[in-house]
Amino acid sequence: MKRITLLVILLLCLIIAFVGLTYPQRITVEEFRNQISTSYEPDPNKGEILFHLGGCGDCHLNRNPESPNFNLLTGGEALPTPVGKFYPPNITPDSSTGIGSWSDLDFINAMVRGISPGGKHYSPSFPYTSYSKASYEDLLDIKAYIFSLNGVSEESNPHDLIFPFNFSITNLPWKMLFLESPGFEYNAEKSEEWNRGAYLVNGLGHCGSCHTPRNFLFAEKAEQQFQGAPPIKSGEKEAPGIAGLDRDEILNALDEWSGAVSETSAMYLVTQAYSNYASFEDLEAIATYLSDLNPQNEE
Repeated sequence: MKRITLLVILLLCLIIAFVGLTYPQRITVEEFRNQISTSYEPDPNKGEILFHLGGCGDCHLNRNPESPNFNLLTGGEALPTPVGKFYPPNITPDSSTGIGSWSDLDFINAMVRGISPGGKHYSPSFPYTSYSKASYEDLLDIKAYIFSLNGVSEESNPHDLIFPFNFSITNLPWKMLFLESPGFEYNAEKSEEWNRGAYLVNGLGHCGSCHTPRNFLFAEKAEQQFQGAPPIKSGEKEAPGIAGLDRDEILNALDEWSGAVSETSAMYLVTQAYSNYASFEDLEAIATYLSDLNPQNEE
């Protein structure tokens, strides 16, 4: 029995290794250049807005008040999953413990393909499946903002995962199943406002990460998109369904001063970010998109 088990494990390792060698992983330099206009210049001011709309600080901010790096992007609280705990890493521009040594292409490959500069495959707890829908220029604006901040030297907490998920290569088969081709699919039958809302909700906003239930492989259930989902962390409330909500209800949920979202709610960080950084036009676009969805399915 032990011999059979070892043979099965060996076979699985060989399959994963073969897939790793043949599956197109990284975005190439040529593909990268084709997505960037010749006149593009990184805009850290725009990047600051997109950084907050993307909820980057929600995961990566150090929230330990006793830490000398409290409220800096040196890594956040653990994200519990069925296979263990993931710790969001240091994303300050420190060259040794953060992302300061990353090139633009490194950053895009991480955000769009879920792969590190060293070739490791990131877990889906990092929402690259959503960020991959954002434009490269928007993502590079975010990088420009992050790199305008001070680098902070602090080692990231290692993930605490069960075997075999403590090997990053196990994320590759998941990506083959669930990571779609990058880019946002414009719906010509809908308005510009609707499409802008869809871009923000499904891309940088990664609203489905909390509001869409997941299957046993931890992938979002497309057929139940935005129908509500169990809480990610214990002690939090279930994320409600947001498809087909009334426009005013959506706008109030994104308004810090409306009182619609409790300050103790996990959603409050999102409400704060959108209240302080989203334009009124973007808020209207989000409301237009979500209110147009069928509460039972997206179309």
